[in-house]
Amino acid sequence: MKYAGLCLLVAGVLFAVTARWSGGGAEPMRAAGERYSVTVLPADPVEVRVTSGEAETVTLAAVMPAMGHALPPVGTVPAGAGRFVAEKDLFTMDGVWELSITLSGAQGQEVINLSTVVTSVR
Repeated sequence: MKYAGLCLLVAGVLFAVTARWSGGGAEPMRAAGERYSVTVLPADPVEVRVTSGEAETVTLAAVMPAMGHALPPVGTVPAGAGRFVAEKDLFTMDGVWELSITLSGAQGQEVINLSTVVTSVR
């Protein structure tokens, strides 16, 4: 019985470390506009995969309406064909965030918005 607390503590630490290494268990989200479609992995750093359309640049902006937080837009860097990774972390705390993805390319510019619940912010 005296080791039960220690076992629970070790299990909790292992869970927290594993969650951080795996992106917090974030599930990919899909969204589409008229010109582009994307799959987004809402971990830090956020990854955007352009699944339809040919985007040349992608910019991300995060807003947490419940707390009144609005962060400045963050640029991305190309990470392969149709893949873009945020230049820095977007999410400053756990909670519901609105993510605006601005895509620009040969098809023009478009903003795709989606909502995500962020947990396990580093």
